Amino acid sequence: MGCSGDVGYVLTVRDAQTLAKIDRIFRIYSGKYRIIGSCNGLLLVGLYALQGYLKELRLWNPCIRKSLIFPKCPLPSYLISDRDWYVFGFASDCQDYKVVKFAFDKNRDKVSGNMYIAVYRLGDQQWTVRNDPLHVGFIININNSRGLFHSVLTSVFFRGAVHWLGKLDVQRDTFTHLASFDFDQEKLTFLELPFTCEEEGSLRFLFFLEGSLAVFSISKVSSSIWMLEQDNQNGPWRLLFSGKSSEDGYEVFKLCSANLEKVFYCENNGGYLVCGNQAYNIASGQVQPFKRYMSSHLKLEKYWESLVLFKGYGARDLRSFP
Repeated sequence: MGCSGDVGYVLTVRDAQTLAKIDRIFRIYSGKYRIIGSCNGLLLVGLYALQGYLKELRLWNPCIRKSLIFPKCPLPSYLISDRDWYVFGFASDCQDYKVVKFAFDKNRDKVSGNMYIAVYRLGDQQWTVRNDPLHVGFIININNSRGLFHSVLTSVFFRGAVHWLGKLDVQRDTFTHLASFDFDQEKLTFLELPFTCEEEGSLRFLFFLEGSLAVFSISKVSSSIWMLEQDNQNGPWRLLFSGKSSEDGYEVFKLCSANLEKVFYCENNGGYLVCGNQAYNIASGQVQPFKRYMSSHLKLEKYWESLVLFKGYGARDLRSFP
C-alpha cells in the first residue's frame, strides 16, 4: 500500500512494484474515466464525454475487480449540469456507503440561492432527493461554486465526514475555508482557515497529521502548518510550524496544486510532505526525489484492500478497468 496506519496516518514507502500498482489504480485521469472520490478501498469513478459532462457513475473495487453502475440521479434537469459535484464516504451510524450529489439552482442571483442534494445509499441502492435545499445564502453563488468545490477531488475522508479546501470568493488566489460534509447527518459546513501572511501565489493543502486534519501553506519565501483542534480554547486552529521555504519546494507543490493531487505526511528526520515522487523536508525546505527507477511522477492515495461488492449489489465482474 502507499499509506498505512489508522493512527497517525504514517506514510509507508514499499518497493517500487507495489507503488507502481497503486499508481496505475489511481492514474486513470488520462482517459475518459476520472476518479471522483475514494473511501476504504472503494473508488467512485466517472465516465465523461468529450464535451465534459458526466455520462456514467460507477463504484469500483479494484481489489476484487468488481464494479457497480449507479442509476441516473433523479435531480431535476433544470439544475445546472456543469456545476454538479460529488462526494463519497462511509456513514458509521447506519454502516453504509453514500454518494452525495450537489447541484445548483440555475436561476438564482449572485447573492442568494439554493443548493440541492441527492444521496445514493449503497444499502438500498437508490437515490433520494432531499426536499429541503440548502439555503447557502450569500456565501455561495454561481460564480464561485467552482472555487468551493473544485478541489473536492483532493478531499480526505476522516471521522465520518469528507473534507476539502475551498474559497468563498472566486477572486481570491488561495483557499479560505475548510468544507466538510458529514455522512451521518448529511450536513455541509464551512470553517474559515487560519490567517497566514498571504504572499503572492501562496498555496494550501489539506492532509493528515497525528490523527487529525492539518493545513500546509507555502509560498516562495515561507511555509506554515496549522492543525485542527476543535477543543482548543484559543480557536479551532493551532500553529505547529512556521519557517522559510524554498523555490524548489514551492515548484513541487505548485505542480501538485495544478494537477489536483494530494500530499501525505511522513514523520522522519523532522517531517516530510510527499507529493508524487518528491519528498519535501518541512524544516530545511529541501526537495528529495525518490529513486530513479520509479515513475517520473507517482500518484499517491491512501488505499487498502476491501471485499465490499464481493457478494450482492448486482456488481459486475471485470477483468480490467477502465
